[in-house]
This record gives sequence, C-alpha cells and structure tokens, in this order.
Amino acid sequence: MKFLKTTLLKRYILNIQYKNINIVLVVWIKFTTFARLYEYMNLKEHIKANTKLALPVIVTQLGQVSVNFIDIIIIARLGERAVASASLATSVFIIFLIFLLGFSFSMSPLISSSVAKGNSNRVAKIFTHGMTMNVVLALIIILLLELGSPLMYKTGQDPLIIPDAVSFLKISAYSLLPLMIFQSYRQFSEGISMTILVTIATVVSNIVNVILNYGLVYGYWGLPEMGVKGSAIATLIARVLMMCMIIIVLHLNKRSSFYLNLVKWKNFKAVYYRKLVSIGLPSSLQSVFEISSFAVAAFISGMHSYLDTSAHSVTVNLASMTFQVCVGFGVAATVRVAGFYGVRNMPDLRKTGFASLYLVIGFMTLCGIFFITFRNHLPLIFFDKDMTEVVHIASRLVIITAFFQIFDGIQVVCLGCLRGLRDVKIPTLICFVAYVVFAIPIGYYLCIVQKLGAVGTWIGLCLGLGFASIMLLWRFHTMTKTKILVKK
Repeated sequence: MKFLKTTLLKRYILNIQYKNINIVLVVWIKFTTFARLYEYMNLKEHIKANTKLALPVIVTQLGQVSVNFIDIIIIARLGERAVASASLATSVFIIFLIFLLGFSFSMSPLISSSVAKGNSNRVAKIFTHGMTMNVVLALIIILLLELGSPLMYKTGQDPLIIPDAVSFLKISAYSLLPLMIFQSYRQFSEGISMTILVTIATVVSNIVNVILNYGLVYGYWGLPEMGVKGSAIATLIARVLMMCMIIIVLHLNKRSSFYLNLVKWKNFKAVYYRKLVSIGLPSSLQSVFEISSFAVAAFISGMHSYLDTSAHSVTVNLASMTFQVCVGFGVAATVRVAGFYGVRNMPDLRKTGFASLYLVIGFMTLCGIFFITFRNHLPLIFFDKDMTEVVHIASRLVIITAFFQIFDGIQVVCLGCLRGLRDVKIPTLICFVAYVVFAIPIGYYLCIVQKLGAVGTWIGLCLGLGFASIMLLWRFHTMTKTKILVKK
C-alpha cells in the first residue's frame, strides 16, 4: 500500500494559570500525515498499478511452473509411458503441494494489511508464525508421501508405468521442505509489494534445473543416466538452490531486512496461528478442490488408456503456462484489495479487483484464439510427429482448453479478490461444489461410461470451472457493492 507524505501545521490554544494570571498561548505544531495515494485513482490507473505489481509475480509463477513443463518436454523423448509415469506422480504430488501453498497464501494479505497500517512488528510476527506453520506441514506431507506412494500400484493404471511413478513421487516429496521455506519468504516479499528478488531467484534456479534435467535424465556431461528419476532429482537440487538464494537476497536487501531484523524465533502465540489457519485452510481447500479435479482426471483418463494420460499431461502443461499470468493478477488483486480493505477505501477496492478481471479476460481470450489456431502444432512441442494417436488426442483437448481457460482466469482472480477481503468460507464451498460435485462426476461419466476418454474428463473440468467463475464473480460483485452502499 502506498501513501503520500504530507506536512501540516495545526493550531492549539493553551490556557495556563500562573500566579492568578491567565495566560493564553496559541501554539502551532508541525506534524506529518500519510494520505492514501490510491484514493482517487481511475480504472486506467488501477490497471497500470495492478500490472506493475503482477509482472514480477507472473515471471516467478511461470518460472515455477516451467520446471514441470520442461521436465515433461525432456522426459517425452523417453516415450509415452515415461510421460504417463511422470504425469501420475505429478498428479499426486501437486495435490499436496497446492494444499501447502494454500496455507502459505494467508501470509501476504495479513502482511499487506499490517504494512498499510504501519505495524512493522506484526509483519515480523506473521512471518515467523507463517514460516513455522509451513515447515511443520511440509514435514508431515513428506512423511505421508514416503509411506503412501506404494498405493499407486492399486489405482488400476498400466503396471509398466508405476515403478517410475513411485520413484518420481518419493524424490519430489523431499523438495517440499526447501520449496515451502522459499514460499514463506516469497509471501513475505509479496506482502510488502517487493517481488523482483523472488523472480531473480526463480529464474536462476530454473536454468540450473534445465541443465541438471538433461544431464541426469540422459547421462550427459559425465552425470549418471537415471531416466525419469533423474528429472525429480534435478528439481530437488534446483529448489534447494532457490531457497538459499531467496534467503540471502532478502536478508541483504535494505527494505526487506528492515522487517526481517525484527524477527524473533520465540514467543509464539496461538492467536497468530489461528488467524493464518482461518484464512489459509479455506484458501488451501479452494485450490485443492480445483487441482485435485485435474489430478483425478489424470487417473480417470488412465483407466481409459495410458495415451489419454499422456495427452492429458501435456495439455495441462500448456494450459498451466497461460494460467500463471492470471495467477499473477490474482496475487496482485489480493495484495491491493487487502491494502485498500485495511484502510477501508472501498471504492478503489472494487475498482482494483475489476481491473484485474478485465486484464485476465482479455488475455485469456487471445490465448484461446491462439490455442485453437495452433491446436495441431502445440502437442508437437512434446511428442514426435510419428506419435499420431497421442498427438490427435492432445489436439482435441487443446480446443476445449481454449474455452475453459477464460473461466479459469476469472475464478482465480475472484478468489484473490475475496481472499484480500478475508472472505474464504463461502468461496471454499463454491469450489467444492464446482469441482467435486460437478467436474469429477461429469468427467468420469463422459470418459468411462460414454467412452470419450480424456476429452470427456476435460468437458467435465470445463463445466466445473464455468460454474465456479460465475458464482465467485457474483460473490465479489455483491460483497463490494453492498459495502460501498453501507459506507455511503
């Protein structure tokens, strides 16, 4: 939240009684106020401010997602079964990852509101409590994945793809600890509207990941040839590097170190954990409901054919790249809505939310046109031309993606806006109905009963996202409209 510094003079009249004499003094006191800089911004200015805040986040998000995108491109040279193995492992891993990330998302709006109010000590306390919560949850998930990964043998998939999937999942699990430490610092950085250093750390670690992926998957540069397992090890090393970089750069930066120097790893209080969980758990469930629907879709597609699983995997990777732009604007909406909410600037709160919505609708529409135009070429990023069957399935999925990603962009920005308003319970219920009640059952029916394969699962996903986007948009519209009327 930005403020405009203003110096003012204010007059005080003092009556002083001295030896039966009344003395009247007129005193002028100089003091400083901080006026809200955004109070009179128009929509164009909100679009510019949102874009400026979102761009570094978009680069960071693309950097994180590109790890899996590049992994699949590299692994695809090993064949469709290798892609299916990595896809199944990633489908399980991503559910737990998103669950953890959802908890961490509670940090940035609380930090943003504290910064807007000038409460630096509260910023430090939210950081310490958020960090410890994220680390403990990561350790619990690592243990669960280590013990539960053999259950993949009982999921009805092609038995030839399971061994590599189990190895990939176990190694990926250990990357959760450095990733969640990085994520805690990232949420702190975004909460104080400083995102560029996170972007730099992400880009550098991704470059290392690409190099190590090629080396460990195929045995280049004297490294051992490890196949699918090598890709997971490369990602683990890259995430450790990313964690180390963000710790160093944020502690060295003058602005961020001001808050970090206030951090004390003691006197933990339950009230802070309750606040983080009250926002983080619903936010986590919102994301888990959506992501789990994609993960379940991978398994449902695999029940039809491992080729459907491979096609599903590459289509998810294509869609995830454009989706990260919307995530960036969703984060920007959360931070700026939370800032305006903290100082009760309701008119600008509404405008900044809709500014992000207009941006993602326009962007996703252009992406949809691009996807339809190049639907037969995009799958070839992953597969060779002679893999005609899987390429044909993927090209059909890309057409559905062109439509559903508009809904996807709307729902992620609306969730960001509502999170900034600390409205999380009703949105969680909406997400549950959209994905668990609509998307998964419809997808299963069309895929297995109607024998449409992965195309059927994606139709179900599209319908679920459509419902979620409409309901969440209506929720944000009615909440902000009501609060503006009450304010007046």
